[in-house]
Amino acid sequence: MQIKQQTFGTGRPLVCVPVVERKEEEIYKAAKSAVSLGTEVLEWRMDWFADISQWEQTRQVLCNLQEICGDVILLCTFRSKPQGGELDISEDMYLELLERTAQSGYADLLDVEACRLTDAPSVMHILHGLGQCVIGSQHYFSHTPEMEQMKQDFVEIRWAGADIGKLAVMPHSPLDVVRLLEVTAQMKEEYPQYPLVTMAMGGLGAVSRISGQAFGSCMTFASDGKVSAPGQMPVKDVMWMLDKLSESMD
Repeated sequence: MQIKQQTFGTGRPLVCVPVVERKEEEIYKAAKSAVSLGTEVLEWRMDWFADISQWEQTRQVLCNLQEICGDVILLCTFRSKPQGGELDISEDMYLELLERTAQSGYADLLDVEACRLTDAPSVMHILHGLGQCVIGSQHYFSHTPEMEQMKQDFVEIRWAGADIGKLAVMPHSPLDVVRLLEVTAQMKEEYPQYPLVTMAMGGLGAVSRISGQAFGSCMTFASDGKVSAPGQMPVKDVMWMLDKLSESMD
């Protein structure tokens, strides 16, 4: 799967840097910094934006971020509070934000919390009809589910129609991290053409953020100052480690 100049699912995982700021000028400053460091994907965490309920302002931020990004992929995400975000909104408001963002044409990739939706396939169909590429996500901020649950999450996300499937978990032991990596490898073997993004959060899960090329995760998240989830490492360090690992695997 290709977006702009980047391909998801082959070779070295792409690096995504999240922007978690409340004010417009802070958002633009953080975005410019991340782009200057060479990130391949910029994630705007819309749930952090203080004026997210004002659509015209939100649309203007989308427009300006797309201009800042240039060839960098703009991923737009409203992360709900139960999934580790800053705000919680009704499903109707969430769907309206997704549709408006897709209609704007500024988001190269849109995160959808597929597992929280009443009718995820219909939502994906609408977004695809608007020309929007979608990453379907599920986050477990308190624990790591059993392997069968993680597999089921991926199957449901794929069945719903998401272009990319994403799963993030919180490990409490090294074996939790091993289970996530095993599920990633199994799902990649079963669906080799379907791009997957997985990570175990926190310090225990750090290895999962740099081992994607070996196990099948096509993107990882790194920080440029502020983090959006526990365990994100500085973008320059992550890029260096990914490059070294990729060289050894070629």
